[in-house]
Amino acid sequence: MQTFLQSYKAQAVTFLFIWLVSMVLSAEFVLSVSMIALICLALFQLKIEGPSVRLTLRETLKQNFNNYWQYRAWLAVSIPFLLVLVSWPWSGDLHYTLERLRIKLPFIALPFVFASMPPLRKREVYTILYFLLVVMSIISAYVLVNFIANFDAEMAKIGRGGHLTTPSNHIRFSLTLAITILGGGALWFDNFSLKTNPQQGDAQTRRASNPLIAGLTLFLFAFIHILSVRSGLVTLYVALLALGAWFVFVKKRYLLGLVGIAGVALLPVLAYLSLPSFKAKVDYARWDYLQFKQGTGADYPDSERFTSMLLGLDIGREHPLLGIGAGDLKREMQQRYDAKAAGDYQFRMPHNQFVTIFAGTGAVGLALFLVGFFFPLFYRKNWRNPLFLALHGVIFTSFFVEDTIENNFGVSLYLFFLLVGVKYLAGEEQESL
Repeated sequence: MQTFLQSYKAQAVTFLFIWLVSMVLSAEFVLSVSMIALICLALFQLKIEGPSVRLTLRETLKQNFNNYWQYRAWLAVSIPFLLVLVSWPWSGDLHYTLERLRIKLPFIALPFVFASMPPLRKREVYTILYFLLVVMSIISAYVLVNFIANFDAEMAKIGRGGHLTTPSNHIRFSLTLAITILGGGALWFDNFSLKTNPQQGDAQTRRASNPLIAGLTLFLFAFIHILSVRSGLVTLYVALLALGAWFVFVKKRYLLGLVGIAGVALLPVLAYLSLPSFKAKVDYARWDYLQFKQGTGADYPDSERFTSMLLGLDIGREHPLLGIGAGDLKREMQQRYDAKAAGDYQFRMPHNQFVTIFAGTGAVGLALFLVGFFFPLFYRKNWRNPLFLALHGVIFTSFFVEDTIENNFGVSLYLFFLLVGVKYLAGEEQESL
């Protein structure tokens, strides 16, 4: 116990696992506690000298700040918080501004936390992904059993634009599934085992290795199609296409990359022909879009999303340079609904992260946001890591259909995998020096 209390790395990894589980289960209180605990670990340490126990500032605090400043990717992560903060002067709604700052606070606090941690090795990152694979498989099996047991009722719900019952928000759950599947593929490809370090081998050896990882990953790949939440499916397929391109242009594995791209293009067709829930979701989406085009889409989820995007774009076009102010966006959206869609559509904030940023902070804010998003990927050629590239593919695609980082779950989902990836890549670079 004393060793654990004195080991920064052991404590940090423990709270990372707590963060991961609470995020998957949407336990927001535990999620907040785990983040606060990580911040406290970065700032303070316990000194145990015999019977004496003292809480002091961390001895490496100055060096940790230097690490934070020197590796520029940490600074770029903070841009979403700074955009809200800088737009404060032209945001009249103080309450909503403070709410936005609270939700975006992890963007400025957690990069320093991860910069302060001891390096994460490949085995530790893969252990996190392995744990996520097992947890998501157990939860998905439960959701699948519930679906089978209530097949008719669940199918009727999907046919009306609904979704299967999940333990957390179905959209965030599907995004987590997409990331888990990609992580499972990396575990299988690198022949990961909890008993030994990741080993490289020929293709035949890798295919025969660790059937549990292969089986769970294939199960989740099939399940995400049964779940048929479009956000998760689209982001997964975009990430897989990005990986196919990576194999073609980076690894020069032309046959593998092109076959993978062709397979990704074919799989949705096969899913439509073989999975009732997937077919029902696709058919409903087409019907819903038609209602929207005809102006009769009230109370239909996709039509409501399109309407929220269009109203958000109207705000951005009227304030193209600096936006309406991130703190005033909700009030302005409500006024637009009252004026243009009263009685026709339920109120929603823009269901698109880019539209949200553009309407709130204008073209300047959107440009800075994109720089902040892509900087960690291109900084010191981090895109050479395929899993890090795939993560960006998932999150970036989600921005087109969701305001992903406008709630606590989306922020924690994005930052967890982003910061774990940046921490690993920063440590890997140091090892190579």
